[in-house]
Amino acid sequence: MLGGLARRATFLSQLRRERGNIILVDTGDLLFSRTSAQILNARQIGAIKADLFIKAYNYMEYDAFTPGELDLSFGVDNLLQLSKQANFPFLAANLVNIKSKEPVFKPYIIKEIQGIKVGIIGLISDRFPLGSAEEKEKYRLTNPFKAAKKAVRKLKKQCRVIIALAHMEGEEQEMLARKVRGIHLIINGHLTHHQRDPIAAKHRTQILVAGARGEFIGQMDFFGEKKKLYSRYQLIPLKESYTDHPKIQELTGQYKTNLENTLRSSLQAVPAEGSATARQEIATPPLPLLVGEKVCFSCHQQEHEQWLTTAHARAYQTLVEKNKTSDPYCLACHTTGFGSIRDPSSSLENVQCEACHGAGEGHPEPWKSLKDVSETQCRVCHNIANSPNFNYFIDVQKVRHAKLPNGRESIRKE
Repeated sequence: MLGGLARRATFLSQLRRERGNIILVDTGDLLFSRTSAQILNARQIGAIKADLFIKAYNYMEYDAFTPGELDLSFGVDNLLQLSKQANFPFLAANLVNIKSKEPVFKPYIIKEIQGIKVGIIGLISDRFPLGSAEEKEKYRLTNPFKAAKKAVRKLKKQCRVIIALAHMEGEEQEMLARKVRGIHLIINGHLTHHQRDPIAAKHRTQILVAGARGEFIGQMDFFGEKKKLYSRYQLIPLKESYTDHPKIQELTGQYKTNLENTLRSSLQAVPAEGSATARQEIATPPLPLLVGEKVCFSCHQQEHEQWLTTAHARAYQTLVEKNKTSDPYCLACHTTGFGSIRDPSSSLENVQCEACHGAGEGHPEPWKSLKDVSETQCRVCHNIANSPNFNYFIDVQKVRHAKLPNGRESIRKE
């Protein structure tokens, strides 16, 4: 994603030189990541990432941003504070303050490009839960369709084109196209299914998909002919032919430095059992200790040899090749134990045995508790955003160990 960010800035600079005025929007799940909660000091690390993207978007002169459920990970109040750092508005017509009954952010904005006025509405699915009980007493996600109808009524008087930045499930976007007439474009901000065709026409409304992980950018061009307005959409891959923009490279370098300093300063030993600190934190379970694949190999040679043939055994190398070894959101899935063991600096390279079977501390005593890996566990990392083509029933065969005659996974009792 970071490499894509620098290339995006280069692409947009070229586009501005060629076209002049353009409108830039983002449909969410930008500031925080799905793995945030699994990482130690998640809030601090999340703040560093959010700072990078807001500074980068300020530099690229974005026009609007609609937050997704991941951007609400640390609460609406936190997002409000972040919005003050942005030179572009956050849009969310149906995120309201319960007391005032007014939207927390702007419901919409109006932009003009080549003499065409464009209304842009921000919408968030009301299926997404807000954070703490205290926050639920202050804010609410109302029905997005009602909020959209209200905004469209106002925008139709002024705008020739109306766009919805809709962070919703796929079927909700189709409902939006059916229930709210007057929206010309719905830009998808919540990737939940395999979308091959970037354009889906529903009830004279185009639903656009801009890909995931910052690897693509969607470009919509408008063409006027007499009283008719035509549009053309294309999904542009941000390949390496677009060189990294030096300003964004500078921001990315600062991000990596701040991240490394935060991770280094957060390394704290678990309090010794019986100490005053440990007694105060008695409700916090001790973090496990990993032993590493070399220890597992001493007894499980056949399984180890099979593991060496899998992509799991080379997972960390992909980060080396893409210069992402300092990104905690990548490390969480390309290493074993990152953010969930006693010493974050000792997380193990690659997706080792303990990533699936649990920490080996105390093994073999608790060997009976080691179970087959579930699909849910796999999809923590192999989700739609990270592995859009992942098929559990097919792909699990690539990493599954041979079974013993009784059907049990080949885990030996010592």
